[in-house]
Amino acid sequence: MTEQLSLFPKSPLERSHTAVDATLAESENVLNPVDEMFTARRRFRDRDHVIELLHFIARFPGYSAFNGLMLFEQNRSATYVATARSWKQKFGRQLKFDARPLVILAPMAPILFVFDIQDTEGPDVAPAQLKAHTPRHQTLARIYKNTRHNCTVHGIAVYESRLDRDTVDSASRIAPALRKQYRNLNLPKDTSYLILIDESRPLEDRYSTLIHELGHILCGHLGIDRHAWWPEREDLSILIESIEAAATAYLVCQRLELKTASEKQLAELMQHNLEWPAFSLNAVLQSVGYLEDMGKSRWKEPRKQRR
Repeated sequence: MTEQLSLFPKSPLERSHTAVDATLAESENVLNPVDEMFTARRRFRDRDHVIELLHFIARFPGYSAFNGLMLFEQNRSATYVATARSWKQKFGRQLKFDARPLVILAPMAPILFVFDIQDTEGPDVAPAQLKAHTPRHQTLARIYKNTRHNCTVHGIAVYESRLDRDTVDSASRIAPALRKQYRNLNLPKDTSYLILIDESRPLEDRYSTLIHELGHILCGHLGIDRHAWWPEREDLSILIESIEAAATAYLVCQRLELKTASEKQLAELMQHNLEWPAFSLNAVLQSVGYLEDMGKSRWKEPRKQRR
């Protein structure tokens, strides 16, 4: 995944959508390819189009979120894709004469060609063979534990406690006043961010909350510190920040086939906004990839930005 994302430079939108719409021609030199496309195409920001895109990316957990975007742009009716070799060896199916190759980025190589099941023929494939397995509780527990550990090496303190009615799950940038407020936590000196999570919630909801708050951090909403590979984007509107964090949590959780509050949060945002502002789709996809990596294993030190 490290190499396959290298074509997407990190320069997400750092202005409100109205400013970007008004000065699009002047922005071409600073926008990465993903956000340039997203900003230029108003249809891309239609509510129904956005939800279709996010649903599509969520259906392909075996491929990076960036590759999900590439597949969507080439064939949004695709349901399951694999290489010609995989179709042959795993399913005994052959490519049709006029099979259409889909291009994605690949580890250790510039590109990889995959084909949708509709472009193959051969023995029937049971839906269960194409469906990703829902993670068992102990698998999610491991992902959650790994993610929390990797937060620590990033200078992000995550604390679970029984929050009162007036306190909500949140992520905050550490400042002297905040450190004083939570002096009972004995935060390490190198802590840059604090995330509070209600320990009374089920594991799925605690993980979803953690990912949502980390989405705010990795999308640059709380600024940067010495570990940051993400840009500083603290001047965004609350709506854009809410969209980016909700979309990040939705994709990560849906790609694990977890039914959490992230889906409801995203639906509520869409309900009140027929056309979404030009948020940074690039920042969302970068965050999704990084968060998925954080859940796979424990790190000894922060990983640098790989895109």
